[in-house]
Amino acid sequence: MNSEKDVEVLDIVDKDDFIIGSASKEEIYDKKLLHRIVHVLVLHPNYPAIYLQKRSATKSFLPNYYCTSAGGHVHSGETHQEAAVRELQEEIGITTYIEDVDTFIFTGDNGHQRLVKTFITKTSDGFTFTDGEVSEGSFFSIIDAKKLIDSNIQIHPQLKVCFDRLFERNFFDSY
Repeated sequence: MNSEKDVEVLDIVDKDDFIIGSASKEEIYDKKLLHRIVHVLVLHPNYPAIYLQKRSATKSFLPNYYCTSAGGHVHSGETHQEAAVRELQEEIGITTYIEDVDTFIFTGDNGHQRLVKTFITKTSDGFTFTDGEVSEGSFFSIIDAKKLIDSNIQIHPQLKVCFDRLFERNFFDSY
């Protein structure tokens, strides 16, 4: 049983990202309430490649799936940017400048919606996996990443949407 201290509280938002309340993560998922998620894509600074993480086998949701470089829930009272910086540090051990590049509503297979904000950053080293959420990660050329993501084999659905939205806008051509 979780103590009160262990309960993860998230803000409930409307489609315009205005906070309309807060609740435990469990309640938000049970009631399918709109909440905030962040994803960070780490791009190689010298050539067109993207760092993808593989989720740990011990994760309860989508173990061993490829996902964005880092990502997760925005805690209650936290900004998107603060959450993205925290997730980068917790999941892959880096602290670097991030840039907000996209915001959209993601609808899962069960109809549950999330407000997703995507960030990018550029670095080529310093990755460490200390919190147990990530088992491995590596850089993929943009073309190889597209092929992997399009295969949809062990691909986190939010990775597919984050990547495809930027790919379709030719975002990766300009960096």
